[in-house]
Amino acid sequence: MQEQTNSFVELTKPLLDGASAYVDFTPWAALAVAVAAVFFGLKKGFRNKPLPSASPKTAPGKWAWIAVGVLWVVVMLNYFDRQLLAVLNTSITGGGENGIPMTQGQFGTVTSAFLIVYAALSPVGGYLSDRFSRKFIILCSLVVWSIVTWLTGKAETYEQLLFARAAMGVSEAFYIPAALALISDYHRGSTRSMATGLHMSGIYAGQVLAGCGALMAGEPYNLGWRLTFETFGFIGVAYALVVVIFLHDPSAPKEKEEVPAEAESAVPAESEESVPAAAKEEKSSAPASADNSADFGILNVLKSLFTGRAMAMLLLIYAFAGFANWFLMGWYPRLLQDMFGISESEAGPQATFWVNIAKYVAVLSAAVVADLWYRRNHGARAYVPGICFCIAGPCVLVAMLPALGVLPALGLSLTLALVSMQGVAQGALDATLMPILRSQIDERFSATGYGLLNLTSVGAGALISWLGGFLKDHDVALGVPLSIAGVLMFVCGALFFLLPKPRT
Repeated sequence: MQEQTNSFVELTKPLLDGASAYVDFTPWAALAVAVAAVFFGLKKGFRNKPLPSASPKTAPGKWAWIAVGVLWVVVMLNYFDRQLLAVLNTSITGGGENGIPMTQGQFGTVTSAFLIVYAALSPVGGYLSDRFSRKFIILCSLVVWSIVTWLTGKAETYEQLLFARAAMGVSEAFYIPAALALISDYHRGSTRSMATGLHMSGIYAGQVLAGCGALMAGEPYNLGWRLTFETFGFIGVAYALVVVIFLHDPSAPKEKEEVPAEAESAVPAESEESVPAAAKEEKSSAPASADNSADFGILNVLKSLFTGRAMAMLLLIYAFAGFANWFLMGWYPRLLQDMFGISESEAGPQATFWVNIAKYVAVLSAAVVADLWYRRNHGARAYVPGICFCIAGPCVLVAMLPALGVLPALGLSLTLALVSMQGVAQGALDATLMPILRSQIDERFSATGYGLLNLTSVGAGALISWLGGFLKDHDVALGVPLSIAGVLMFVCGALFFLLPKPRT
């Protein structure tokens, strides 16, 4: 095993060293990519063109799956950066020659600053993603992400680090709504959960990779925390060229992308009764022209989204789920250090690996189960995460009871296993949330709707991230807020079963 590890280090170290040698060119490279993005925008047009209604039998073409692959790397980089800050907490806050002296409360404020900006701008990012080219917005988001990641490594003071992380919120608020809406535009039938799940699995890959950030900053790579951030900022700019070339906004389905007529005839025709009422309404009320900008007034969009109780319930669900998810991303490594007295280099991989492996497995398996079950029951995409959250919430609560003095210590392995159930639930939610949302609202406004969901989830995350630092500075165990989050996870699971019947 040691020989394999050494071989991996020997293979990857020259790559990271090579990238790190060019980090000072990051701003100029980002400017070049931005110019290319504007050029392609002028050539193709900046407006988003809503697609006509499509049959659930419409098969996705090759560009639909290429889009998932291209965006997988982008979301992986997004979450690598988020998690890396938590993993390198001790190195960043430790003072010394390269550190930035700050209290844990201030570190919590740094995390919260990102989340507050991210939450506040998510609806804006979603709204603009419904109106303008989603490729252009994704590309701009990646360029800004790269610059801000690079600036994080350049920060010399607490205020500079705070500014850099707040600016990161601007970048990421625009990415997720645009990316998930673009994927859902491409995948309009029974592949929607699978495509969403594959994309979201990049989140967990990024978080697992960030768990190795302590190894990149220290032995055996010895980049230091600053150069680690700067290097990945450069990598982000380089990857933006791939996005420019291979990512496209979907166009109206072409004949070659549809199920052949002979295959269509082999499928039993849908009866009038089997066609969802909302689908009929969508077909009859679809605008005659793709240019339906009058419908995209902010008040019209909000009125459409909040017709009925579904959107309000989804906001509550995503907020309750966000408490545990964001707390673990921000404080789980430090919590393990406090509970079991282990080092940062050990706590980082343990905190990120197991829970994200659980998410990775769950996001793919839940997508398959939800898509298959959906063929028999259109409520299946809500039931799958509902079941998972009802199981995971009590598991997280039990894992934190020793921190409350209710149970004796459970041991590191059992604690990791119980908390990893949160990963199972979150993976199931990530695979199904956009499909659930699009089944409850007008699909033209899906990015705006997802932006509003991000607002509540990330707002909850900002609150609990700040609370973790505040309690830590006042000698309150970090297990206390996580145990509360476990209770809210169970409530979240129950709410899934109370959602209205899907419209589509």
